[in-house]
Amino acid sequence: MNFSAAEFKLLRGAHLYAPADLGVQDVLIARGKIIAIASEIASDVVPDCEVIELHGQLLCPGLIDQHIHLIGGGGEAGPTTRTPEVALSRLVEAGITTAIGLLGTDAVTRHPESLLAKTRALNEEGITAYMLTGAYRLPSPTITGSVERDVALIDRVIGVKCAVSDHRSSAPNEGILANMAAQARVGGLLGGKAGVSVFHMGSSNKLLEPLYRILENGDVPIGKLLPTHVNRSEALFEAALAFARQGGHIDITSGIMEPIAPLRPSIWPARQGCQCRS
Repeated sequence: MNFSAAEFKLLRGAHLYAPADLGVQDVLIARGKIIAIASEIASDVVPDCEVIELHGQLLCPGLIDQHIHLIGGGGEAGPTTRTPEVALSRLVEAGITTAIGLLGTDAVTRHPESLLAKTRALNEEGITAYMLTGAYRLPSPTITGSVERDVALIDRVIGVKCAVSDHRSSAPNEGILANMAAQARVGGLLGGKAGVSVFHMGSSNKLLEPLYRILENGDVPIGKLLPTHVNRSEALFEAALAFARQGGHIDITSGIMEPIAPLRPSIWPARQGCQCRS
């Protein structure tokens, strides 16, 4: 493989997390790919390569954020509460290099087609972006007419989202939920994708009951059902831990203003660290 000198960058003296703490290291990059990590890499190994002195600054892999309202969210208190779409700069400044976009309550003035356009734009701008089809309500708003076709045929669509145990959901029964999850699963198989179903969890005392109904009434693997916002309450979090012990995955939301007791030792220090570096 032949490279020109201009295609090389040497990051010198970075405090490297990969994600394990590797201490101070030099990192050599060629065409955007890391090709060497060592305690000391001589700059004359590649003449005229760009050398960036980091003086112990932190360097880590890009973050994957699996829940971002890329084209904005909100709107539940009227039109003035609709939030704007995210700018590329806000993502990269936070260290996010892979983003998964989705819709929320508003599937009336926001659409999967608009989300797809934003997702493709972010990929053109230099990061990796995917999306979920659907929104809170069921039947799911889609681009092709079905969840299965969206996931199987559209390159950036890797799954579907809906809301359960929440007054803002469409009060779906277990049949329509199981059908949605099955469509995402088969679409994922056909398209070579995750085919995951993401469930916005609300404050209802039903907790994760809708997900167990899917498992009882269908054959979608538990690992393809992903409840999010599970730290909304301690009762929901305990239910989510039980779900995870059975082989499921759960998604914890760092942006919840008052972390529940089990998560305070991790979320609060992380938030304070971000504030110190902002």
